[in-house]
Amino acid sequence: MNDKNSKISKLNQHKQKIILTIGNVILIFSTVVLVFLYSHALTEQKNKINLDSFCSTVETIKSISENYVAMEKSYVDDWANFISTRHYNGEQALRYLREVNSNPGRIVHLINLRDYTARSTSLPPESPWIYSYYDTRNNIKNGDKIKVVDVYGFFEKMNLMMKAKNGKVLLLGKFLSPEEQRTVVAVGSKVVIREDDGSDKDYLLLRLIPVEHLRASWTFPVGFNTAEVSLIARDGGYILQSPSLRSSSFSEFIRAYNFQDDYNKVEELKSQMRSIPAQLLEYKNSAEKDCYFYYSALVADPDVYILGYIPVSDIQTDKVDWQIIVAVCCAFILLIIINGNFLISLNHRLEETAIEAQNASEAKTQFLSTMSHDIRTPMNAVIGMTEIAKHHINEPEYVKDCLNKVTASGNHLLTLINDILDISKIESGKMTLNPFSFSLSETIFQIQTILKQDVTARNIQFVSNIEELKQDRIIGDQLRIRQILLNILSNAVKYSKSGGLVEFFVKQILLDEENTKLEFTIRDNGIGMSKEFMETMYASFARATDSRINKVQGTGLGLAIVKQMVDLMGGTIECQSEINKGTTFVVTLTLPIDTKFIEQAKSLVESDEEDFSNLKVLVTEDNDINWEVISVLLDEYNIKSDRAVNGIDCLEKLNNPNCPHYDVIFMDIQMPKMNGREATKNIRKSENIYLKTVPIIAMTADSFAEDIYACLEVGMDAHVSKPIDITQVLTLLKKVKNGTLRQNDVGL
Repeated sequence: MNDKNSKISKLNQHKQKIILTIGNVILIFSTVVLVFLYSHALTEQKNKINLDSFCSTVETIKSISENYVAMEKSYVDDWANFISTRHYNGEQALRYLREVNSNPGRIVHLINLRDYTARSTSLPPESPWIYSYYDTRNNIKNGDKIKVVDVYGFFEKMNLMMKAKNGKVLLLGKFLSPEEQRTVVAVGSKVVIREDDGSDKDYLLLRLIPVEHLRASWTFPVGFNTAEVSLIARDGGYILQSPSLRSSSFSEFIRAYNFQDDYNKVEELKSQMRSIPAQLLEYKNSAEKDCYFYYSALVADPDVYILGYIPVSDIQTDKVDWQIIVAVCCAFILLIIINGNFLISLNHRLEETAIEAQNASEAKTQFLSTMSHDIRTPMNAVIGMTEIAKHHINEPEYVKDCLNKVTASGNHLLTLINDILDISKIESGKMTLNPFSFSLSETIFQIQTILKQDVTARNIQFVSNIEELKQDRIIGDQLRIRQILLNILSNAVKYSKSGGLVEFFVKQILLDEENTKLEFTIRDNGIGMSKEFMETMYASFARATDSRINKVQGTGLGLAIVKQMVDLMGGTIECQSEINKGTTFVVTLTLPIDTKFIEQAKSLVESDEEDFSNLKVLVTEDNDINWEVISVLLDEYNIKSDRAVNGIDCLEKLNNPNCPHYDVIFMDIQMPKMNGREATKNIRKSENIYLKTVPIIAMTADSFAEDIYACLEVGMDAHVSKPIDITQVLTLLKKVKNGTLRQNDVGL
């Protein structure tokens, strides 16, 4: 049956490999196609943008040219109107034109439309006559001085202008001005001249513009270096011809290089240009390259077109890069090969992972079994001893012994819970450090105080050797440093036999004026550890399987927490151990010195019993049982206490004019209506000096470092964790009484 299941499993794995391979091929092919389509679409979009930019540039050149010519035309219209209204004769008109035509690059001609003789402002007043205009259709001559010039549509446009109202024709054709031997275009206007017999006759007033002045305004952006501009007539004839359009007319250019034997196509193009004022065309040039031709009619003179020309290859600069496509395909083929090898090795790793998962599952099962035992053991003691105490209620000494055992079991249970919560935060990456200034000597004193009870109960000789602390005030996470040392010291005490020795050494090395190295050495002569266990002792839930420690309560989390915290602080931890000879831990931390607040180390000798009878305390606590516990504990030390059931009640009591003068406020955090942190904020905002300075101590089950520092940030002075340890409370009250309470006094 197992062989059959194995064969089925292998067959399923084989099918899965085939499906995965086919899926990879489809994915690769789809990706290549998508890359190609995206690249092609992107290229088309860029090319369209370039083409639109080219057409827009031609339109801009048209507008510039049109405005340029219109400005010149406005001069001519003004002059013609002035001459006509003054009834000037030819000499008077020419004299006036010489005065107003201030631009030396421009020439003005006054043409007699009966014989096409003309006067020019470029010739001397005594001999202003020229014979430059000649109509070959009528064969009109005037002596031997007539010079025939190449005129494209000049007379036709001139006649249109003369027939039009107010002579509104913008541009006359290009021709050669013989007097200056310059090629020009002309703007003109009809003007009325008084003849010698007193009659009025229509003349043509022309202003000649050298073509190079007009071409100077035709500029393309850097991206269109090969673009050219021409000025053509409606029938396709050139007015201003660009260098690349080598033919007698634009229509002839298109026919010669695109429709050599098909004149109908050319006629269709002409008809199309006459009916459509602006259009983009694509034809071949003389080099048989595809080119774009964009023409647009002048608004003021629809018979004149601006024509832009550019090779298609200069517009479509972005093309699909097949080298990239090939590179992508090769990369995907390589990926298939890698995936194939990966699939082969994956099976081996899956088998290893399955074994590891099985081991982890067994480890978790073992841990849950151990934790179930470790948690039920103190719980059984708590419940059992409570029941026993009920049956011996009239025997004070017996009840006291039961309660002491309940307290010990409860403290052990609290330690178990704290260790589990700490390791969970560390492994989830949520453990953070909260450094602040604290006293090293005071921290060591707190550690010794906490250990005192266990050391006495187990009859352990505890020796501490603290070298002179040259700089007592340092900056670090006091809570975590204390936790590191307590975990190691607690293990040393737990795993030492009665009458054993535990030594605690503290050495300070000043690195410079701002940094110090702290070396903590903890040595015991207890049961020691094996080399095999030392290889995994920092792993979570690691506990040696040893009959010597089976009765010692613990979770196997202490050293894991210590190692993680030391690493988080950038420190080191070293361990030496030998079976039945003992263990030595050395923890080294490098921390900044608080140069702004340096003080002498406080005495490590415990103070005499204090009298707290004069203290009055306000306890802000919403839970009735918790209030009863703290009030009874305080009452045993003659400390008077009042209660506020939430943050709002606390504020109302403190703001009451008849409010007693409280020496300290114990503040719960999680309360209805208003929590403890909000209440503290409101207290500290008060203008009352007493409320600004009255000590506030957090008394809460929120005991993580982040919770503690959140309390300090809103203005609290210290922190005590629930369940309440009256020793810690009395230590803080002693500081309140002596005026030495500082904001770094947190719960243990």
